[in-house]
Amino acid sequence: MNNVMNTYGTRELSISHGSGSWLWDTEDNKYLDALSGIAVCGLGHAHPNITKAILEQSKKLVHCSNFFSTSKQ
Repeated sequence: MNNVMNTYGTRELSISHGSGSWLWDTEDNKYLDALSGIAVCGLGHAHPNITKAILEQSKKLVHCSNFFSTSKQ
């Protein structure tokens, strides 16, 4: 990670996957995800309805500047 600013430091913890509000590391330890992320919605991880909605939307349009209008606005 030489090209990323080290603003928050880095933990010696490698996350492998998540489900709901939980994360697992590469050694299968379970953690409550209380951080969510920077500029994201705290919707949890791998929820089937959200995954389906993201998949369907990504087939159409992932991002469009609000300089233009879209049908969902």
